[in-house]
Amino acid sequence: MVISLVAGIIAAGHVGKLPPALPMLRAELGLDLVAASWVASVFSITGMVAAVLLGATADRIGHWRLSILGLALLIAGGVGGSLAGGALPLLVSRFVEGIGFLAVVVAAPSLIAHATYGRDRQMALGFWAGYLPLGVTIMILVAPAMIEWAEWQGLWLLVAGLAGVWLVVMAAAARRAPPHRASADSAEPVWRNIRLGVSRLGPWLVAACFVLYASQLYAIITWLPTFMIEERAMAAGTAAALTALVVAANGCFSFLAGWLLHREVPPWFLLAVSGVVMTFAALGAFSAGVPDFARYVFCLLLAGAGGAVASASFAVAPSLAPSPSQLGTINGILVQASSFGQFLGPPVMAAVVSAFGTWESALWLMVGASVLLAALALMVRHLTRAAEA
Repeated sequence: MVISLVAGIIAAGHVGKLPPALPMLRAELGLDLVAASWVASVFSITGMVAAVLLGATADRIGHWRLSILGLALLIAGGVGGSLAGGALPLLVSRFVEGIGFLAVVVAAPSLIAHATYGRDRQMALGFWAGYLPLGVTIMILVAPAMIEWAEWQGLWLLVAGLAGVWLVVMAAAARRAPPHRASADSAEPVWRNIRLGVSRLGPWLVAACFVLYASQLYAIITWLPTFMIEERAMAAGTAAALTALVVAANGCFSFLAGWLLHREVPPWFLLAVSGVVMTFAALGAFSAGVPDFARYVFCLLLAGAGGAVASASFAVAPSLAPSPSQLGTINGILVQASSFGQFLGPPVMAAVVSAFGTWESALWLMVGASVLLAALALMVRHLTRAAEA
């Protein structure tokens, strides 16, 4: 479990390294806002179109192999990006990193699921959901010092180096790991794994929960600094630190949810409670009459409850897979849903705020998404109980 979790954290570091480096990248490479936005969003776009395919590929060629291949792609993309002299080479390098990131994060949960059982499996998969907020938070905090010391190229090489170290660790662990064979073996054709995975309602319900959570989280962490700086005249460094704390809260609640899953709290119940908590948190965070400090606390609560959604989603995934041979495919569906939420949330919130003129106008958008999440959780309850019967 630890090896897979660290691999996910390192992969997430490739996501978190970009925001602190964007100002220097724009200045040195002459990136306009459009080019910078493509560099920033390529991970989400790649995840939207390729996650399920990579998950099915993991089921076909083996989860260890795909994880190691993913780390190799992260190294190649990181080194190539450090040598980029313009927008196009940088974009290509980010695309390679995006494929590597996906390969790691769709394969690693399957490794965890195959290595654990019962309550331990649910706890481990719940912990796994914290890989992204933890990796992004660490990198956001470390990157400014690294950039000041070795510029953005040094940061790219540092993160690629971490992936290289962990590739060696995973390769050594793979040789010692006992082989696991699913009931239908892992030699199912890729397209059959995809067909079996996407033909069931359960994975799509959980994926919808993931979209509703991720769209809210990424809308908040994208636009919270802008709100703090433009509406409250806050220093950029302070706004960045407060936003990093929101991301950290998301990761902390993921680990808390993992512990609750180990204590036999059903995943569907965590989904439902999280939806209710996010509803009330959204009411507090986006209501104009609430003091700013309280609104920020509600943002922390909303992001934290969302972390429990991620943990519960990965924990319930094995019970929704047609067989262990399609577990990577199901994880791919969840990662694809997460990527879609990341891509969808910020522009939808921006459109609503632009149309109505205030940040508070996003209130019912956020509340509606959370209410729908809670409702979908009850449908997940029905499906998981039917699967256990």
